[in-house]
Order: sequence, then structure tokens, then C-alpha cells
Amino acid sequence: MFITVLASSSLSCSKFLELEPEDKLDISKNYKSVDDANATVIGIYGKFLNLAKSHVLLNELRADLVDITPNSDQYLAQLSTHSATLGNPYIDPRPYYEVILNCNDALANFDKMVQDHRMSVDDYNMRYSDIGALRSWIYLQLGIQYGEVPYITEAPQSVNDLQNLKSYPKITFDELLEKLIDFTSKLPYMEVAAYPASTTATSLVISVDANNTQRLFINKYLLLGDLYLWKEKYEEAATAYKKVLSSEDGNSNISVRYNYYKVGWSEEANYANHIVKYVDNKNQQESALITSVDNGWRSIFGLPTTAGAWNSEWFWGIAYNPTYTKNPFLELCSNQFGKYLIKPSQAAIDNWNSQVQSSGIPYDARGRLSYSTSTGQPVITKLTDNSELLVGGGKWGIYRAASVHLHYAEAANRDGKGKLAYALLNTGISGVFYQGTRDANGGIAPVSTAEQNTMITPYEEPYKFDARTGVPGPWYRNIGIRSRAKLPSWGVEYQTDQIGLENKLIDEAALELAFEGQRWSDLLRIARRRNDPSFLADKIYQKLVKAGNPNASAVREKLMDPKKWYLPFEM
Repeated sequence: MFITVLASSSLSCSKFLELEPEDKLDISKNYKSVDDANATVIGIYGKFLNLAKSHVLLNELRADLVDITPNSDQYLAQLSTHSATLGNPYIDPRPYYEVILNCNDALANFDKMVQDHRMSVDDYNMRYSDIGALRSWIYLQLGIQYGEVPYITEAPQSVNDLQNLKSYPKITFDELLEKLIDFTSKLPYMEVAAYPASTTATSLVISVDANNTQRLFINKYLLLGDLYLWKEKYEEAATAYKKVLSSEDGNSNISVRYNYYKVGWSEEANYANHIVKYVDNKNQQESALITSVDNGWRSIFGLPTTAGAWNSEWFWGIAYNPTYTKNPFLELCSNQFGKYLIKPSQAAIDNWNSQVQSSGIPYDARGRLSYSTSTGQPVITKLTDNSELLVGGGKWGIYRAASVHLHYAEAANRDGKGKLAYALLNTGISGVFYQGTRDANGGIAPVSTAEQNTMITPYEEPYKFDARTGVPGPWYRNIGIRSRAKLPSWGVEYQTDQIGLENKLIDEAALELAFEGQRWSDLLRIARRRNDPSFLADKIYQKLVKAGNPNASAVREKLMDPKKWYLPFEM
């Protein structure tokens, strides 16, 4: 095997997430059984976990919501001002290709295993599709950051292959997207659940600390939705996202059916926790905002053992076991336990503070729950909210329900379903589509079947949602991104203003998803779609101006050239 993956093929519960890499593995000892293939899968995810720091830095520091601190070195400063040059360690693509070549090696050997009957077709389909999708996601990130990259799918032949990558030709981002869509859409196993129970192999989905490991593995439809969204194939993107969002709609467990991925209210403690909460929600006071990592909106970012959030909000996340790999965000963000190398930008802070809650409280509480000034400096807490700070535990949260809602809404809006996109952004399906009797407080109070049925969106799939309250439909608890944050809706005129609503969706992503590693890709995608460099350049300019950076105007001028959006690439 080209690059090592796991010290042992044993997959006991206690060792499952101890993703321990070795320097060398004897290939003769690998790929003899499905358990060996499982060890390879987990080992590759262990290697993949090492990309977390780079992923967040490139997608956040290059954008408008994260800034450097006095402790930052020249290389981080270069990322923030789009002046990175070859030799900057943060822009080295080789760690990404190291994982890619591991994926290529595994895929080639999985092919041999199924051909030689060392693995059943079903077991092969799941493992091949998982690793294939992971490779596609990594390539998408490379395209976003570098624009033109080598697309390599061959298995490595020797340890020198990583050094020989310079000889591979580069392809454009658009060409890369075409190849990724073609490959990913043809994967033999596309189900949302990565590894259902198998009679021929040790399951890869097990219980660890009362939570299953399903969230460890990439969601293939979610990836496919992103690929289509970048390629401006909006109905295809919405179709893929809808499969993800509705994957539990028919679940016999009521808690799962009504709470998973719905961005809604709940009568159950585990799920009601995800709303911005106050001690007395009927009489909200600024001083009564619940800021606990175990309660309210902030609990979304706690440990995976916070079962409600882990299972109902997150689609993809990987826990850190500090024995092997410590949480890198602690070093980046903390001014007590780390080096404090990045911080919230003043632009991000002003953005939260410019919002007004429905109760009149003059700020977006998600800001208070994403960063702290308790130590006299603005500190990003969202990435390190856990009870294991001193030992470096926690998780890399990659994708959650709110981000998929926003991406689905972006696709729906571009496909002429602005009212639906508006609903998911603001007060939810029933809040926007209901036409009928309301109570004294303006709440929904249907008195007829016809009124109930107005809470089913009047579209065909992938835009059909059932939010009826009386039946009830699986989406009846959906309340929208802004309502969950206790913010008022934008005006109804945005339902028919495609560009205006798209702007609001991207603005909301800044408030909801700040620091999570998605901001640069959001800005780049919209700027590319509109062929409007100013959309991206102006936001970076405002960050630098508010930081007092004298080069703000020069950076804006540079970013007005789309060729300057991408990092220099050299292996």
C-alpha cells in the first residue's frame, strides 16, 4: 500500500475513532477480507481528518468572516490579503493528494477483491462508493481553491508517485466539475445511510459513547447536490439535496421523522435545544440568553455525545481522539489553550450586531454563541465548544442541516421556486404557504381540509414538502433558519426577487455558518455564477478596511480579476 492507513484491522467500539496512522504497511497483509477493507476505509478517514485545519483556514481566512491576530505569521497574513506565494505552507496541495492517492489505491484494490470473491458485491458497492465520494469531495475543494488541478484516478505504483505529480496535466475547474459529476453520479451505492447492516462483514456503523458512527462517512447525495449547484444544474442539485433532507420523512420513530434535518421547533428536550433560547422565552431579555454548550443553539457545536444535535442537525462530522489527533482548532482559535492565530473579523462581528431580533433585542444571538470576548479579545468558540479543551477533543463538523437548507434554497430560487426558498430561509413551509384561518396571535389554526392542504407546497418533486399540522406532515415543525434564530422575516417582495433573495441567502449563511469552512466557497460560487467579481471583492475589501489594513484597496483591485481568485498551485 502506498501510504499507510491503520495500525490494526480490528474495529472494536473503543478503538473505532482512534484513527492512528502508521508510516508503512506491508501490502501482503492487506485486502484479504472485508475487515481489511474496513480498516482501510477508517484509516483513509484518519488521513482525511488531517485536512481539517487547512480546509477551515483556506475557506474562512481567505473570505470575510475571519481575520489574523497579532500572533499570526506572515503566511496566515498572506491568506487574509490574497497575497500567498509558492512556499506558503498553508497552500501546499500535497496533503490533499496524499489522501487522494490513498483513495486511488483502495479503489483499485477493492476492484481486485470483488473480482477474486474476497468481498461480496454489496460490500464492495458500499466501500467503493464511500471512498470514491470522499475523493470527489477532496477534488471539489482543490478546484475551489486552485482553479486548475491535476485529476488523477490511477492507483500509485510506488512511494515516488507523490513527487511525480508535477508531470500530470491540469484541467480547469469546469472540466473538473464535469468529471466529478460523471464519476459520482455513477457510484454503485448512493443511499444516505453509508453502511447498513451486513451479514458478511463487521459493520462500520457501530455505537460509540451512545452514538452511532454513521455521521463519520460522507453523504453522497449531499456531495452530488454541491457538484450540481456549482455546475448551475439547479433542479438536479435540488433533487439530490431533497433526498438528504427527506431521508427520515417516513421513519416510524416520530422523534426522528419530525426532528431530523427539519430546522424546526420540537416538544422534545433533545431537539428543542437547537433554537436560540432565553431563560424566559415569552419575556426575552438580553441578559437571559442561554449560552450553555448543552442547551440552545450553541449546543449544536458540542461534543458528538450531545445526541440530539449530533443525530438531527449534523450530516457529516468526525470526532477527534486526542490520543492520536488533537483538535487543530484549539491551537488556531484559543487565547488560553492555543496560539490564538485567527479571530472573528470585525466585519463578521458588525454583521451580527446589525441584526435586530423579533423581540427587539439589537443583535443576532448566533454571534454571541459563535465567539466570545470574555477574555478581552474576540475568540472563535464555535470550533472548540466541547468539554475536552485541555486534551484537544471535540469534532470537525463538516456539514449540517442548516447548510443544506441554504444550499437547497439557493438551487430552488435559481430554478424559479423563490417562494419555497424564502420559506426555508424565514419562517418555514407552513408559515409561508398556509392560506387559512389564524388565531388571535397570527398562528396557524386550520378549520378545514382545504386549509390544511395549503401547507403542502404546490410543486412537483423535488420541491414538494408536506407541512400539514393536522395529519401531520413530516415538515410541520419546520420554522426556517431565521425563525430558529429568533430573527424576523425579510419582506415578501424577496419571494419574486431572484438576485435579492440569493443575496439574502448568502448573507444568512454568514450569520449561521460563520467559521465552519464554507464561506469562501459561497462567495466564489456566486461571483462565478454572476460573472461579477465585485460580489466577492467588495466583501474582502470591507473586512480589510474594518481591520485597518492599508492594502484593502489594492486587494480589491486584484480580486476584480477572476484569475486572481485562485491560489498558486505547485506540487
